[in-house]
Amino acid sequence: MNRRWIASALAVALATSALLGVGGCAKKASAPATDGTAIEATPEPIRIGVLPTEDSLPLWVAEQQGLFQKAGIDVKIVTFQAAQERDAAFASGSIDAYMGDIIASAMLEAGGSPVSLVTVMLGATPQQGRFGIVAKPGSKATKLTDLAGVPIGTSSASIQEYVVDKLMASAGVEADQVKKEIVPKVPVRLELLMSGKLEAAALPEPLLSLAEKQGAVLIADDTKGENLTQTVLGVSDKYLAVPGGMVTVGRLLDVWDEAVDVVNADPGAWRALLVDKARLPEPIKDTYVVNEYPKAQAPSEQMVTPVLEWMRAKGLLKTELGYSDLVQEIPR
Repeated sequence: MNRRWIASALAVALATSALLGVGGCAKKASAPATDGTAIEATPEPIRIGVLPTEDSLPLWVAEQQGLFQKAGIDVKIVTFQAAQERDAAFASGSIDAYMGDIIASAMLEAGGSPVSLVTVMLGATPQQGRFGIVAKPGSKATKLTDLAGVPIGTSSASIQEYVVDKLMASAGVEADQVKKEIVPKVPVRLELLMSGKLEAAALPEPLLSLAEKQGAVLIADDTKGENLTQTVLGVSDKYLAVPGGMVTVGRLLDVWDEAVDVVNADPGAWRALLVDKARLPEPIKDTYVVNEYPKAQAPSEQMVTPVLEWMRAKGLLKTELGYSDLVQEIPR
Protein backbone atom coordinates (compact mmCIF):
# COMPACT_ATOMS: atom_id res chain seq x y z
CA MET A 1 0.00 0.00 0.00
CA ASN A 2 1.50 3.35 -1.06
CA ARG A 3 2.22 5.86 1.69
CA ARG A 4 0.33 8.67 -0.07
CA TRP A 5 -3.00 7.56 1.41
CA ILE A 6 -1.70 8.33 4.90
CA ALA A 7 -1.37 12.04 4.18
CA SER A 8 -4.93 12.20 2.83
CA ALA A 9 -6.35 10.26 5.76
CA LEU A 10 -4.40 12.42 8.20
CA ALA A 11 -5.76 15.61 6.69
CA VAL A 12 -9.34 14.34 6.91
CA ALA A 13 -8.88 13.14 10.48
CA LEU A 14 -7.27 16.38 11.60
CA ALA A 15 -9.99 18.44 9.98
CA THR A 16 -12.61 16.35 11.77
CA SER A 17 -10.87 16.79 15.11
CA ALA A 18 -10.71 20.54 14.57
CA LEU A 19 -14.49 20.64 14.08
CA LEU A 20 -15.36 18.36 16.97
CA GLY A 21 -12.68 19.49 19.41
CA VAL A 22 -10.10 17.28 21.07
CA GLY A 23 -9.88 17.14 24.86
CA GLY A 24 -7.03 16.20 27.17
CA CYS A 25 -4.14 17.88 28.91
CA ALA A 26 -1.32 16.96 26.51
CA LYS A 27 0.51 19.73 24.70
CA LYS A 28 -0.96 20.53 21.31
CA ALA A 29 0.95 20.94 18.08
CA SER A 30 0.08 22.37 14.71
CA ALA A 31 -0.30 20.04 11.75
CA PRO A 32 -0.82 21.06 8.13
CA ALA A 33 -4.31 21.03 6.65
CA THR A 34 -5.07 20.55 2.97
CA ASP A 35 -5.45 24.31 2.38
CA GLY A 36 -2.02 25.09 3.85
CA THR A 37 -3.31 26.48 7.15
CA ALA A 38 -2.40 25.01 10.53
CA ILE A 39 -4.83 23.19 12.79
CA GLU A 40 -4.30 21.87 16.29
CA ALA A 41 -3.64 18.18 16.96
CA THR A 42 -3.25 16.54 20.36
CA PRO A 43 -0.42 13.98 20.46
CA GLU A 44 -1.74 10.43 20.67
CA PRO A 45 -0.40 7.92 23.23
CA ILE A 46 1.82 5.36 21.51
CA ARG A 47 2.69 1.79 22.48
CA ILE A 48 6.01 0.55 21.10
CA GLY A 49 6.87 -3.15 21.08
CA VAL A 50 10.54 -4.04 21.49
CA LEU A 51 12.67 -7.12 22.07
CA PRO A 52 15.23 -7.37 24.89
CA THR A 53 18.12 -6.44 22.57
CA GLU A 54 20.55 -3.55 22.30
CA ASP A 55 18.67 -1.96 19.38
CA SER A 56 16.26 -0.14 21.71
CA LEU A 57 18.79 1.38 24.12
CA PRO A 58 18.01 5.02 23.16
CA LEU A 59 14.31 4.38 23.86
CA TRP A 60 15.13 3.04 27.33
CA VAL A 61 17.44 6.00 27.97
CA ALA A 62 14.67 8.39 26.92
CA GLU A 63 12.28 6.61 29.27
CA GLN A 64 14.72 6.69 32.19
CA GLN A 65 15.66 10.33 31.64
CA GLY A 66 12.08 11.57 31.27
CA LEU A 67 12.62 12.76 27.70
CA PHE A 68 9.22 11.53 26.48
CA GLN A 69 7.42 13.46 29.20
CA LYS A 70 9.53 16.53 28.46
CA ALA A 71 8.45 16.34 24.80
CA GLY A 72 4.78 16.09 25.80
CA ILE A 73 4.19 12.58 24.48
CA ASP A 74 2.87 9.48 26.24
CA VAL A 75 5.07 6.53 25.27
CA LYS A 76 4.70 3.00 26.62
CA ILE A 77 7.52 0.56 25.82
CA VAL A 78 6.32 -3.05 25.78
CA THR A 79 8.99 -5.77 25.82
CA PHE A 80 8.30 -9.08 24.08
CA GLN A 81 10.42 -12.20 24.43
CA ALA A 82 10.01 -13.29 20.80
CA ALA A 83 9.54 -11.57 17.45
CA GLN A 84 6.48 -13.71 16.74
CA GLU A 85 4.76 -12.36 19.86
CA ARG A 86 5.65 -8.80 18.87
CA ASP A 87 4.33 -9.24 15.33
CA ALA A 88 1.09 -10.81 16.57
CA ALA A 89 0.57 -7.88 18.93
CA PHE A 90 1.11 -5.41 16.10
CA ALA A 91 -1.26 -7.26 13.78
CA SER A 92 -3.95 -7.30 16.47
CA GLY A 93 -3.54 -3.60 17.27
CA SER A 94 -2.24 -4.19 20.80
CA ILE A 95 0.80 -2.05 19.96
CA ASP A 96 1.08 0.89 17.59
CA ALA A 97 4.74 0.56 16.63
CA TYR A 98 7.65 -1.82 17.00
CA MET A 99 11.38 -2.30 16.81
CA GLY A 100 12.03 -4.88 14.10
CA ASP A 101 13.74 -5.58 10.80
CA ILE A 102 12.86 -5.05 7.16
CA ILE A 103 11.92 -8.69 6.50
CA ALA A 104 9.43 -8.83 9.38
CA SER A 105 8.03 -5.46 8.28
CA ALA A 106 7.53 -6.58 4.69
CA MET A 107 5.74 -9.71 5.89
CA LEU A 108 3.42 -7.64 8.08
CA GLU A 109 2.64 -5.27 5.21
CA ALA A 110 2.03 -8.12 2.77
CA GLY A 111 -0.07 -9.94 5.37
CA GLY A 112 -2.55 -7.10 5.75
CA SER A 113 -1.04 -5.06 8.61
CA PRO A 114 0.04 -1.84 6.86
CA VAL A 115 3.18 -0.36 8.38
CA SER A 116 5.46 2.59 7.71
CA LEU A 117 9.18 2.38 8.41
CA VAL A 118 10.02 5.80 9.83
CA THR A 119 13.63 5.48 10.99
CA VAL A 120 16.65 3.25 11.21
CA MET A 121 17.35 2.39 14.86
CA LEU A 122 20.61 0.54 14.27
CA GLY A 123 22.52 -0.23 11.08
CA ALA A 124 22.90 3.16 9.41
CA THR A 125 26.50 2.02 8.87
CA PRO A 126 27.84 -1.54 8.53
CA GLN A 127 29.57 -1.25 11.92
CA GLN A 128 26.29 -0.86 13.81
CA GLY A 129 24.46 -4.00 14.92
CA ARG A 130 26.87 -6.79 14.02
CA PHE A 131 25.78 -10.18 12.65
CA GLY A 132 28.31 -12.90 11.92
CA ILE A 133 29.04 -16.52 11.12
CA VAL A 134 31.14 -18.48 13.60
CA ALA A 135 32.50 -22.03 13.55
CA LYS A 136 32.55 -24.33 16.56
CA PRO A 137 35.52 -24.20 18.96
CA GLY A 138 38.49 -26.07 17.52
CA SER A 139 37.22 -25.83 13.95
CA LYS A 140 39.84 -25.66 11.22
CA ALA A 141 37.59 -23.39 9.14
CA THR A 142 38.96 -19.87 8.78
CA LYS A 143 37.08 -18.41 5.81
CA LEU A 144 33.63 -18.57 4.25
CA THR A 145 34.70 -20.85 1.41
CA ASP A 146 35.66 -23.43 4.05
CA LEU A 147 31.95 -23.61 4.91
CA ALA A 148 30.80 -24.50 1.38
CA GLY A 149 28.59 -27.56 1.78
CA VAL A 150 28.74 -27.32 5.59
CA PRO A 151 25.38 -26.83 7.39
CA ILE A 152 25.23 -23.42 9.06
CA GLY A 153 22.78 -23.02 11.92
CA THR A 154 20.33 -20.20 11.30
CA SER A 155 16.63 -19.38 11.27
CA SER A 156 14.53 -19.46 8.10
CA ALA A 157 12.87 -16.54 6.32
CA SER A 158 14.76 -14.18 8.61
CA ILE A 159 17.36 -11.44 8.56
CA GLN A 160 19.86 -14.01 9.80
CA GLU A 161 19.27 -16.26 6.79
CA TYR A 162 19.58 -13.18 4.57
CA VAL A 163 22.99 -12.39 6.10
CA VAL A 164 24.16 -15.99 5.59
CA ASP A 165 23.16 -15.92 1.92
CA LYS A 166 24.71 -12.51 1.27
CA LEU A 167 27.99 -13.23 3.08
CA MET A 168 28.43 -16.58 1.37
CA ALA A 169 27.64 -15.05 -2.03
CA SER A 170 30.17 -12.26 -1.40
CA ALA A 171 32.83 -14.95 -0.91
CA GLY A 172 31.92 -16.58 -4.21
CA VAL A 173 30.18 -19.63 -2.73
CA GLU A 174 27.55 -20.97 -5.13
CA ALA A 175 23.98 -20.95 -3.84
CA ASP A 176 23.67 -24.74 -4.04
CA GLN A 177 26.70 -25.04 -1.75
CA VAL A 178 25.14 -22.87 0.97
CA LYS A 179 23.71 -25.42 3.39
CA LYS A 180 21.60 -24.50 6.41
CA GLU A 181 20.41 -26.23 9.54
CA ILE A 182 17.33 -24.46 10.84
CA VAL A 183 17.51 -23.71 14.55
CA PRO A 184 15.04 -20.85 15.17
CA LYS A 185 15.96 -20.05 18.79
CA VAL A 186 19.27 -18.20 18.95
CA PRO A 187 20.26 -19.35 22.49
CA VAL A 188 19.68 -22.98 21.46
CA ARG A 189 21.74 -22.40 18.32
CA LEU A 190 24.59 -21.03 20.41
CA GLU A 191 24.42 -24.00 22.78
CA LEU A 192 24.53 -26.49 19.89
CA LEU A 193 27.49 -24.65 18.37
CA MET A 194 29.50 -24.58 21.58
CA SER A 195 28.82 -28.27 22.25
CA GLY A 196 30.04 -29.17 18.77
CA LYS A 197 26.64 -30.34 17.53
CA LEU A 198 26.66 -27.55 14.93
CA GLU A 199 29.69 -26.99 12.73
CA ALA A 200 28.85 -23.31 12.26
CA ALA A 201 26.13 -20.83 13.11
CA ALA A 202 24.87 -17.36 12.28
CA LEU A 203 24.58 -15.22 15.41
CA PRO A 204 23.62 -11.63 16.22
CA GLU A 205 25.15 -9.53 18.95
CA PRO A 206 25.65 -9.90 21.86
CA LEU A 207 25.69 -13.70 21.46
CA LEU A 208 28.24 -13.36 18.67
CA SER A 209 30.70 -11.74 21.10
CA LEU A 210 29.84 -14.34 23.74
CA ALA A 211 30.56 -17.18 21.30
CA GLU A 212 33.93 -15.65 20.41
CA LYS A 213 34.84 -15.22 24.07
CA GLN A 214 34.03 -18.87 24.70
CA GLY A 215 36.25 -20.11 21.87
CA ALA A 216 34.15 -20.08 18.71
CA VAL A 217 35.99 -19.10 15.52
CA LEU A 218 34.76 -15.94 13.81
CA ILE A 219 34.58 -16.68 10.09
CA ALA A 220 32.99 -13.43 8.87
CA ASP A 221 30.70 -10.63 9.95
CA ASP A 222 28.76 -7.87 8.23
CA THR A 223 30.79 -4.90 9.49
CA LYS A 224 32.72 -4.60 6.23
CA GLY A 225 31.51 -4.21 2.67
CA GLU A 226 27.80 -3.97 1.90
CA ASN A 227 25.57 -2.67 4.70
CA LEU A 228 23.33 -5.73 5.10
CA THR A 229 21.20 -5.29 8.21
CA GLN A 230 19.12 -2.59 9.81
CA THR A 231 16.82 -2.45 12.79
CA VAL A 232 13.91 -0.14 12.03
CA LEU A 233 11.02 1.53 13.80
CA GLY A 234 7.76 0.51 12.16
CA VAL A 235 4.56 2.44 12.87
CA SER A 236 1.03 1.35 12.04
CA ASP A 237 -0.48 3.26 9.12
CA LYS A 238 -3.74 3.38 11.06
CA TYR A 239 -1.95 5.11 13.92
CA LEU A 240 -0.36 7.65 11.58
CA ALA A 241 -3.79 8.47 10.14
CA VAL A 242 -5.46 9.39 13.45
CA PRO A 243 -5.39 12.95 14.82
CA GLY A 244 -2.09 13.54 16.52
CA GLY A 245 -0.45 10.30 15.37
CA MET A 246 1.91 11.98 12.95
CA VAL A 247 2.62 14.69 15.54
CA THR A 248 3.55 12.10 18.15
CA VAL A 249 5.88 10.22 15.82
CA GLY A 250 7.58 13.46 14.79
CA ARG A 251 8.23 14.27 18.44
CA LEU A 252 9.29 10.69 19.10
CA LEU A 253 11.99 11.01 16.44
CA ASP A 254 13.17 14.27 18.02
CA VAL A 255 13.42 12.48 21.37
CA TRP A 256 15.29 9.63 19.68
CA ASP A 257 17.88 12.12 18.42
CA GLU A 258 18.23 13.61 21.90
CA ALA A 259 18.68 10.18 23.49
CA VAL A 260 21.19 9.17 20.79
CA ASP A 261 23.28 12.22 21.67
CA VAL A 262 23.20 11.18 25.34
CA VAL A 263 24.24 7.58 24.59
CA ASN A 264 26.91 8.42 22.03
CA ALA A 265 28.50 11.00 24.34
CA ASP A 266 29.41 8.25 26.84
CA PRO A 267 28.33 4.78 25.64
CA GLY A 268 29.90 2.93 28.55
CA ALA A 269 27.78 4.85 31.04
CA TRP A 270 24.71 3.00 29.75
CA ARG A 271 26.10 -0.53 29.93
CA ALA A 272 24.27 -1.23 33.21
CA LEU A 273 20.96 -0.26 31.61
CA LEU A 274 21.77 -2.53 28.68
CA VAL A 275 22.54 -5.39 31.09
CA ASP A 276 19.18 -4.82 32.79
CA LYS A 277 17.01 -4.38 29.71
CA ALA A 278 18.78 -6.45 27.05
CA ARG A 279 19.95 -9.40 29.16
CA LEU A 280 23.61 -8.88 28.31
CA PRO A 281 25.31 -12.20 29.16
CA GLU A 282 27.31 -12.30 32.39
CA PRO A 283 30.69 -13.24 30.81
CA ILE A 284 30.72 -10.11 28.62
CA LYS A 285 28.68 -7.63 30.63
CA ASP A 286 31.76 -5.65 31.71
CA THR A 287 33.55 -5.68 28.36
CA TYR A 288 30.83 -5.55 25.70
CA VAL A 289 31.25 -2.48 23.51
CA VAL A 290 28.06 -0.41 23.48
CA ASN A 291 27.02 0.59 19.97
CA GLU A 292 27.08 4.05 18.49
CA TYR A 293 23.49 4.84 17.48
CA PRO A 294 22.30 6.79 14.42
CA LYS A 295 20.20 9.93 14.39
CA ALA A 296 16.67 9.46 13.06
CA GLN A 297 16.66 8.79 9.32
CA ALA A 298 14.29 6.90 7.06
CA PRO A 299 15.70 3.66 5.64
CA SER A 300 17.22 4.24 2.21
CA GLU A 301 16.21 2.43 -0.95
CA GLN A 302 19.63 0.74 -0.92
CA MET A 303 18.74 -0.77 2.46
CA VAL A 304 15.23 -1.94 1.58
CA THR A 305 15.18 -3.01 -2.07
CA PRO A 306 17.84 -5.79 -1.88
CA VAL A 307 15.95 -7.35 1.04
CA LEU A 308 12.67 -7.32 -0.90
CA GLU A 309 14.39 -8.84 -3.93
CA TRP A 310 15.82 -11.63 -1.76
CA MET A 311 12.39 -12.27 -0.27
CA ARG A 312 10.82 -12.52 -3.72
CA ALA A 313 13.54 -14.94 -4.86
CA LYS A 314 12.81 -17.08 -1.78
CA GLY A 315 9.06 -17.05 -2.44
CA LEU A 316 8.40 -15.14 0.78
CA LEU A 317 6.45 -12.32 -0.87
CA LYS A 318 3.23 -13.20 -2.67
CA THR A 319 2.32 -9.59 -3.46
CA GLU A 320 4.12 -6.78 -5.25
CA LEU A 321 5.85 -4.65 -2.66
CA GLY A 322 8.31 -1.84 -3.22
CA TYR A 323 10.28 0.76 -1.30
CA SER A 324 7.50 3.36 -1.41
CA ASP A 325 5.06 0.84 0.06
CA LEU A 326 7.12 0.54 3.23
CA VAL A 327 8.97 3.78 3.94
CA GLN A 328 7.42 7.03 5.16
CA GLU A 329 9.17 10.36 5.76
CA ILE A 330 7.76 11.97 8.90
CA PRO A 331 7.39 15.78 9.06
CA ARG A 332 9.36 17.23 11.97
